[in-house]
Amino acid sequence: MKLVVDTNVLFSFFRENPVRSIILNSEYLGVKLFAPEYSIEELRANKSKLLKYSGLKTDKELEFMITTLRFFVEMKPISFFEEFKEESKQISPDIKDSPFFALALKLDADIWSSEARLKRQSCVKVFNTREILKVLGRSA
Repeated sequence: MKLVVDTNVLFSFFRENPVRSIILNSEYLGVKLFAPEYSIEELRANKSKLLKYSGLKTDKELEFMITTLRFFVEMKPISFFEEFKEESKQISPDIKDSPFFALALKLDADIWSSEARLKRQSCVKVFNTREILKVLGRSA
């Protein structure tokens, strides 16, 4: 299973929960994870929120977690999926999410997101964490 992971799901990785478990065990679970490269910059731009949310104490701990995340989620530059930029703008219920759709179209992948509005289209399958767990035969 190939999944494009949105930034909110990546944010959840920084706290002990089912999202972290899925990401850390993705290879074992047969899941290949991808995200646009700029997602990492979005995480860093929200460093203070992320530190508070995660309970991490230092920038060094946060950078270690980002490095760990990058080991399990393959980051793709915009140039990799830009050929789907216009099509994704037509599909995405919110223009800010169109890069995730473009990457999903490029990879013929589904999207992992907790944003219900992303399901308001029929071109790309969108799963929330509970649905991912069900597909993988796991429980929360």
